Formats: sequence, C-alpha cells, structure tokens
Amino acid sequence: MALLFPLFIQLSGGIYNSARYVIDSGGVLSTLPLPISIAACVFGILALARDRRQAVPAAVFIAVLAAAMLLSMVFAGENLDIEKRKALLAAQFLLPTMGLVLGQLVRDEEDVIPRAFMWVLILLVPVQLAVGWWQKTLTLTHYFYFFSIYQHFQFVPVIFIAAYCVAMAYLWERHKTLLRCLSVVMGVYAVASASFLAIGLYGGFVVLFFSRKMLGLKTARVASFVAFGLGIVAAILAIGVYYGLAKTNTSVADDNGQYVGKFDTLVEGKLPVNVRDRLGDWALFRNGITENTRTLVFGHVEPLPRAVKTSAHNWYLDFTYSFGLVSLLPMLALIVFTAYLVWRRRKSIAGQTWWLAAMVAFLVLVDSNFKVTLRQPYPGIFAYFLWGLLLSRLRPAPADRPGA
Repeated sequence: MALLFPLFIQLSGGIYNSARYVIDSGGVLSTLPLPISIAACVFGILALARDRRQAVPAAVFIAVLAAAMLLSMVFAGENLDIEKRKALLAAQFLLPTMGLVLGQLVRDEEDVIPRAFMWVLILLVPVQLAVGWWQKTLTLTHYFYFFSIYQHFQFVPVIFIAAYCVAMAYLWERHKTLLRCLSVVMGVYAVASASFLAIGLYGGFVVLFFSRKMLGLKTARVASFVAFGLGIVAAILAIGVYYGLAKTNTSVADDNGQYVGKFDTLVEGKLPVNVRDRLGDWALFRNGITENTRTLVFGHVEPLPRAVKTSAHNWYLDFTYSFGLVSLLPMLALIVFTAYLVWRRRKSIAGQTWWLAAMVAFLVLVDSNFKVTLRQPYPGIFAYFLWGLLLSRLRPAPADRPGA
C-alpha cells in the first residue's frame, strides 16, 4: 500500500502539505517531497533479504548500470574529473531501481499486492475527487488539507491507472461489484487528471479488458456487446459534459493551463502546448547527444542547467544526454531480457501476467518516452517494482524446476 499511496515527506519539515500548487521543488533536497515508497522499498528488501537469490537479475542490472554511469562520469570530460551535479543526477537515476529488487523478491501467489492497490484506490480516489469538487474545481486537486500530493498532474495519474489495471486483471473474478464501482470512479479520475497518457491507458485497457471478457461468454454475446457499446457512447457524452463544466468551474491556479488549455487546442485541431514544448525539448536534447562522439558515447560533463530545462520529458533522451549510450546499454539489455522471457514462456503465462507485462511495457516504453518516469522516486519505484514483479512471475514455479 505504501508503494502506491502518494504521501510525501520533506527533510525540512515532516509531511508535505502545501496549499500552493508546486510543480518543481527547484532541486533543493531539503524541500524536495520524498515519497514514503522509498522507506517501504528499503523495509521490504530487508524483510525479504533471505530470498536474495531471486533478485540476482535485478542486482546484476543495477551493478552494471552503476558501473556504466561511473565510466560516463569519469570519461565524459577530458580531465577525468567527476562533476558534483552529475553524481547527484546519477544517484537520482539509480534510486528508483530498488523497486526492481523488491519486485523480484516477491512472488505474491495470493495476490496481496493487487488487493492492496485496489483498497488504496477505493479509499483515496473518491476522496480526491470529492475534495476537488469542494474546492470548486473539476480537475484533480493536490491539496487534501492534511497532506498534499506532489506532481499530482505529471506522474501520479498514470501510476494510479496502472495500479487499477493490475487490480482489475488479478481480482475481477473475486471482486466484480467493487471493481465495477471502481471502474466508474477511475474513469472520472482519468478525465479529471488532464493527462492524455492516463486517459489513453484507462480507455485502452477498459475496451480491451471487457471486450476479451465478453468474447469468452457462451451466451448473450450480442447483447453484451451492444450494452458495452452503449456504455462507451455514454462515457464519451459524460466526458463532453464534464469538460464543458470544467471550463466554467475551475478555480485552482494553473488548472486552466493544465486542463482546458490542452483540450481546447486539441478540439481546434492544433497540437496542445505541452506536446509542442516536448517536441522542442526532444530536439534540444537530441542535438546535445549528437554534438560529438564523446557526448554520444559518454554523455556530457554535467547535466543541462535547470534554468534551461529541468528534463527532456523523455527518460531515454534525458539519460543519454547526461550519461551517453554506454550507460543506456544495461537498460536496453534488461528490456530485451524481459521480452525474451515473455516469448519463451508465452504458452504457459497466465492471462493476468500478460496484463502485468502490458502495464510494464506501457510504463517503460510509452510513458517513459513522454516523461522522465523512471528518474522520479514515486513513479520510478512503482514502475520498477511492477517490472521486478513481472520477472518474478516469469520465473518457473519451484515444482517446474529441474530436480524439484
């Protein structure tokens, strides 16, 4: 539950609880909101340390990644000096990888993790929507009065939707009533998040998941598809109504830029401002990467100044700009290794594991190409954790192993 619950702690003053909408902490560690998932991850790894052999692939990946990043820090410049900002950035990239270790240590054959995700969403999401409406905004609020959610537009919505998808995949047959209600709530949440990625993930999952369920029905298949089609039409109409109300009932600062501004330009057939900004950021970092052979292989001596850009809005470009292709190789190898395991065990993989693989692929290959998901502690730990859990599920069961 602590891996998903968006409670943040500041080293300078306890629980992060700011009524002001903070997008960027300015890189000051003492005021940076740190998620409780860091402590949960450390505690989980220590508690399961007796099963450390299960996490060998994760440990090898982290060790090779750290070694490659050290090579970059040493050889990116001509004087073999390590720049302090780059060393801190390396630590930031490495921190979330602890989630991969924890995920591999857990097999979770009793589906405790999906149940924990389900209950966090059931308890928190309706409250967040209700508090936002109380504050006279139809978009998501970050301020809960007792605590605040850091980066509640940028990273949290996709993680919440991914957690919902995992819960649906593993628990649908046991908790249909609860999950039907949660599906409606998460639909409202996705629309209120103003996140194209969250809306796309939710919509794509719901269509594929329920279509697959209805194809498995032996009777009343036509009626089920008609009802499902009518449900989609109703959802589209509800989104239109919600958007129309949001245009005139938004009061929280910056919401118009986050919500109405994005969708207005889309309706007009134009690229939303945030998408245009991303294209510019990608070009800036891509040109920096290909500046010369040294920057391509080992990256730059120091990260791009925060006054210019805080990130590339693309984990791969952001990482390669600072650490070069030599440091990207371990990540590419882990992706290929995971794909190989999925392909090798494709005939024996349970249906729920296929959905888990789809969530990992979305977070690693899609979401991380539009944001620096794997660099941020909260979404990064969660994404790596699901990845580790997938690798754990792809391991043969003890009874299937030779000599068992």
